[in-house]
Amino acid sequence: MPPSRPARLVWEKADGGRVEFSLESSPMLVGRDETAEIRVDEPLVSLAHARIERRGEAYVVCDLGSTNLTRVNGEVVAERELRHGDEVRFARARCLFLAQAGPDPIAGGV
Repeated sequence: MPPSRPARLVWEKADGGRVEFSLESSPMLVGRDETAEIRVDEPLVSLAHARIERRGEAYVVCDLGSTNLTRVNGEVVAERELRHGDEVRFARARCLFLAQAGPDPIAGGV
C-alpha cells in the first residue's frame, strides 16, 4: 500500500502548468504577496486573499475580504470546510483541494 500523501492544494495555471502546495502547516496565507505560503501570482488575486487552516481533521478556507472573492465549487464563500476534489477559486485562479485520503482526480484525468 503506498504511503498516504498530506492534504494539498493544486493550482492549475492558465498556461497548463500545475503548482502543488502541501497543507502540512496551519494556517497558510493564500495570495500574491511574496511572503504567502501559497503564492498564487495572478493579477486579480489579492496580496492577502484567503487563509487555509486545519481544524481538527478538516481544512477550512477563509476569504480575507478579497476584492475578487473566493469561491468553492462556484459558490462565493466567506468560510467553508473543504472536501476532497473541491474546486477553489481565488479570483480567476483555479485550484483543487486534495485530501490526504482519496483518489487524485487530476491524475485520473477528471
